[in-house]
Amino acid sequence: MDSVKYAIVFLPLLLLYMLLKGGALAVGLLYRLIHLIWTLRAGPSDKLLAVQHAKRIIVIGSPGSGKTCLARRLSMWTHLPYISLDDLYWGPEWKRSTDEHFHKQLGEVLQREEWIIEGNYHERYFAERLQRSDTIIVMDVSTIEAISGVIIRSLNRFLFSKELPIGVGQESVRIWDISPRFIRFVLRFRRRVRPKIWPLILQYGEKRNLIILKSKYRSCPWTSSDRQ
Repeated sequence: MDSVKYAIVFLPLLLLYMLLKGGALAVGLLYRLIHLIWTLRAGPSDKLLAVQHAKRIIVIGSPGSGKTCLARRLSMWTHLPYISLDDLYWGPEWKRSTDEHFHKQLGEVLQREEWIIEGNYHERYFAERLQRSDTIIVMDVSTIEAISGVIIRSLNRFLFSKELPIGVGQESVRIWDISPRFIRFVLRFRRRVRPKIWPLILQYGEKRNLIILKSKYRSCPWTSSDRQ
C-alpha cells in the first residue's frame, strides 16, 4: 500500500519534471545554435574572453535563476574554486547557520585570491563580495523563469537527491520544503530585492567586468562541454 501511495505522488511529479526540464533543454539548445551562428559572424564576446582571466567571480540573482549551474560550469572551465553560499549557510536537517559562523566562513573565503562565489544573501557581506570581485555576473531573469527554476530544483532534490547543500541529507528533503514564504520571496524579488542591490551592482560594476544575463539560457554557450 505504501508503494502505491508513493507511486501516486512520484509519477505526476516525475512527469512535471520531465515537461519542465525538456522545455528548458530545448530552449538551451536553441540558444546554443543561435550563439554558434552569431560567434561565427561576429567573433567571441569580449566579456566572455575576460572571464577566462578572472580570479574572483561572483554570480548573483534570484533563486531559480540558474546561478548554481553557471557557477559550477565556470569553475570547471576556469579551474577556480567553486563556493556556494548555501553550503556555508545550511547545515543538517536544514538547520540555519548563525550569523557569526556564516560571516566568519564567508570572511575567510573572501580573503582568498581565487574563487567563484555563487549565491544571493544580499544582507550578508554583499558590498564586501562586490568589492573583492573582479567579475560580477548578474542573473537578471524574469519572475516566471525564476519560479520554473525553483520548481525544477525542488523536484531534482525530491526525486533524485540532486542540488542539495553539502550538509543536507536526502532524508531531509520533502516536496513541501518550498514554503509559501520562499515562494513569495521569489515572486517579489524583482520588485523588492532588486532595487536594493542594483545601485551597488552598478557602482562596483563600473570598475569591474559586469555581465548581466537577462535569461538563464543566455548562459548556455558559456556552460557547453567544450568550455571545460
